[in-house]
Formats: sequence, C-alpha cells, structure tokens
Amino acid sequence: MRPAPRCSLPLRRPARSWGGLLLLAAGLHSAPASAQQPRQLESVLSFKTVKVADGIYAFITPEERSGFQAGNSIAVIGDDGVLVIDTGNLPSSTRRQIAELRKLTSLPVRYVVNTHWHPDHNLGNAEYRAAFPGVTIVGTTATRDGIIARVPVYFGQMKGFLPTDSVLRLRLSTGKTRDGTPLSEAQRVMWRIDVDDFAEFYPEVLTAKAEPPTLLVDDSLTLTLGRREVKVISLGRGNTAGDSFVYVPDAKALITGDLLTMPCPFPGTAFFGDWVRDLDYLKRLDAAVIVPGHGDVQHDYQYLDLVRELLVYTRAQARAAVKDGLGFDEALKRVSFADFIPRFSGGDLVRTDAFNSFYVFAAVQRAYDEARYLAEGFLPRAP
Repeated sequence: MRPAPRCSLPLRRPARSWGGLLLLAAGLHSAPASAQQPRQLESVLSFKTVKVADGIYAFITPEERSGFQAGNSIAVIGDDGVLVIDTGNLPSSTRRQIAELRKLTSLPVRYVVNTHWHPDHNLGNAEYRAAFPGVTIVGTTATRDGIIARVPVYFGQMKGFLPTDSVLRLRLSTGKTRDGTPLSEAQRVMWRIDVDDFAEFYPEVLTAKAEPPTLLVDDSLTLTLGRREVKVISLGRGNTAGDSFVYVPDAKALITGDLLTMPCPFPGTAFFGDWVRDLDYLKRLDAAVIVPGHGDVQHDYQYLDLVRELLVYTRAQARAAVKDGLGFDEALKRVSFADFIPRFSGGDLVRTDAFNSFYVFAAVQRAYDEARYLAEGFLPRAP
C-alpha cells in the first residue's frame, strides 16, 4: 500500500489505513504555514467521560491526529449488569476507564462488544477480563479472525516506527529537512505531534495483549441487562470485512464503531459499496444520539450525511478512472478532494493533515481496487 507524498524526507510516518497503524512511506503536510494556527491538543492517554443518555456513558478519546491513539469506549448500564462497546488499546487508560465506570455503578460488566478488529478498539479486552472474569466478549467472525491475525503485525509496526521517530527528532532539532530546506510550520507542528504522541503511546501499547471475542455474532443479537435491551447488529462488510454497531432502543442511542469517525473516515480496510449501505441503515434507525468510533458525541445525522457524500464521491471517481482505463497512480492524481477538505477540517491545520494522511491515499486505493473488481473480477482481501 502506497501513500501520497507528504514531505521531502525519505522517512516513514504512520498513516491510518486500519485502526492502528500501517507504517508507510511519508508524504506531504499540505496545510499552508501562514493560513492556520495549531490548537492545544490533549495527551493521547487522556479521555473525557460524557453522559450520552440515562445509564449510558462514553469515554471519548482525543480526536485522531497521529495514528498513535485509542478509539472511543462506551458503557451501557442496565438493571443487572453493564455492557461495554470497544475497549481501546492503551492498558492504563482502559484501567482508568474501568475505575470511572465503577464510580458510576457497582454492577459487573457482563458483556464487551468489539465493533471491528482494528486494535485501537479491542486491545483493552484483557483489562476487562482481568477486572470482570465472567465477562463475555462479543464480535463477528471477521473481528475475531482479524484480531488473531493482525495484532502481532500491529506490535511489529509499532517497533518499526522507531527509526522514523529518530529521524523526525533530528529534523526537528535542526529545523531543516535533509537537503537543508527549512521546515514549514505545518511540518514542525505535525512532526512534533508525531514524536510527542509516539513517546506516550509506544511503551503503553506494547503492554497490551489480544483477547478475541468468544461469542460470535454475524447478523444480530439482542442482549438484556435486566429491563434494558441492547441490540448488536452486523450487516457484514463496511469499514472492515465484518463490522458491528450497537443500538439501545430505550435511549435511541447509536454506537457506530468506525463506520463513523472524526475528523474524517478511515478507509484503509473498507468496502465502499457496503459502507454506504451501512450508513443508510444507521440513518433509518433515527437515533437521538450517536457515538462514533472516534470523535465527539453527535446529536443529529449531519456529519453522517457528509461522510456518506464523501464515500459516494470517492467511489464514483474511482469507477470513472477504471472505466477510462487509468492506472492507480493516474487515478490518484485525478481525484480531487479540494471541496471536501475544508468541510471536514474547518480550516484547522491538524484536521487538514488528518484528512490528507488518513483518507486520501487509502480511500482512492480501496475504491479503485473495488472498481477493478467490478470491471475485472478482482476483489481485494482485507479482514
């Protein structure tokens, strides 16, 4: 998998093509140095506890900016137990979330639901197993298989970033690229975020261990917490080969996993046609409150509509490129996201970089491969 160019350094920087990291050759920070000012960012180890509805609390992690982060986690409290959706990937943060949960209720966690296999959503499973030995971990077959197959690769990629980290620190200390060009403001800001986040993240994530689901649900399941019902639903492929989402009817609360993420979609293992179908299904639920896999709680479908528009556009552009006989590199050059970037970033330097880093290359590649499958019979495989 090849990224769009990001900088003049021949280094490797994380790009989020599946919920942790794929360490790819680095590219260009395109935000103009004079146009944007960086904002204050929280530690990647931090989270905020948000009441979503009566008896539903979300542990909202910092918005994705470097790839060295955890996904959101959500607790649904019933009459006789608790169900937790996704568990993060930083063990100390997960333990602090468990401590927060124990302040909210004395009831045990009976279920953990993993929405998909990306490690930043499930490497905290073992912490819940240690705290609540009787917990049942729920997920799709694809989620279980992805966790088993990909977590060892994920840890290897963490270690593989160490040389890049050293190069970034050197360039930041000199203020210049390897050829002597002064670093732009965007490079200084984003590379500083990379090294700072990695310094906090790396020693933490290596202490995590995989704990895959034991109860497999490949269609739908209603779990009861006393009088409270929690619906776990999988439509099949979407952001991965087997996503789940959760709906709590009495609160009209929807927990999407990475079918919906902020500040942009993360498409590196996605199937675009199925993903759009999934978003359409989510909208028919008419939820009053929506918790994405990353980002703040939503109270309407405005952001989901924007994501759907982007996915449909990307898919259409990729199909047109294949129909016109373009190779991938030509297609990547032709597809422009200039109209979408400000709508997702609001002009913020970090969010602009996130869109360019985490969406552009991976989205065009996945949509292009999907279009080739329709034209030529080739289907890309991704857990």
